[in-house]
Amino acid sequence: MARYLVGVGGWEHEVYDGCFYPRPKLESTDKLTFLAECFDAVEVRQTFWDADLGAREAREWIAAVGANRSFLFTIKLHASFTHQRLLKAQAARNVRALLSEFAHRNRLGGLLAQFPYGFTNTSGNRYHLLKIGEVFRGFPVFVELRHESWHQTSTRELLEESGLQPVSADMPRIKQFMPFTTTTIGNRGYIRLHGRNEKGWLLNGYDSRYDYLYNGREIQELRRRCEALAQKCHDVIIICNNTTGGKAIANALQLRAALTESRRVNVPDSALRVFPHLDAVARHRNGAVSLFGGEDYREAM
Repeated sequence: MARYLVGVGGWEHEVYDGCFYPRPKLESTDKLTFLAECFDAVEVRQTFWDADLGAREAREWIAAVGANRSFLFTIKLHASFTHQRLLKAQAARNVRALLSEFAHRNRLGGLLAQFPYGFTNTSGNRYHLLKIGEVFRGFPVFVELRHESWHQTSTRELLEESGLQPVSADMPRIKQFMPFTTTTIGNRGYIRLHGRNEKGWLLNGYDSRYDYLYNGREIQELRRRCEALAQKCHDVIIICNNTTGGKAIANALQLRAALTESRRVNVPDSALRVFPHLDAVARHRNGAVSLFGGEDYREAM
């Protein structure tokens, strides 16, 4: 049976202090430790902004999740590669060092190359994908393409030729956006859930764009998509990226429950206070105390 590795896009969002973490202003590694008690995957967003991160940071993050042996990291490729379409040698060496450290410790989910909507299916951009595949050959590289011009059979052939794998991304049903199709190349599938806030995406504001809470019916639809993808591969990574208001936390817990045989998961008290509907998927807890201590900080594992 395929493994479902459910997580969120980043662990450092301040909004999570009020709806997930047991207390505000935790250190970054403490936040990561707590997140790994609840989920099995996370996207590293820092690498999208900071090209200097490398093996040292990877070792710190790996140590923080040591209690969860299933936990995987996906590394978001720096914006210079995806948005500026540059291939800087030193930045590439840093990324490869980071990936090597995760791979050596069996903690690597993959490298995520998220391209913007303006990255259309042109000869120049197809060549850029080939170069990305060459630079990071030997590592699993997942590519998120957002423009509809890539929605054709030749794109899969290009990805296979480049040693790349597709991301199945759920976004609003806006004209010229890629449709949400669950597919994979190889033994690992990757689903990213951005929400379906059409107005927010048209306004082009970050907070409004990702301000969407999937409802119960949509969670079941997503469950069926995940199960269909699991028929084609060994692992399915599912990342909730609808981070505004902490909604990614609520939906990730719901999805984790939907994909679990018991349909129940441990839900932190802080999440239950903000999202009371999570009581429907919350497992009865025995009062065990987590490393954070205190009644409000009961273990979410």
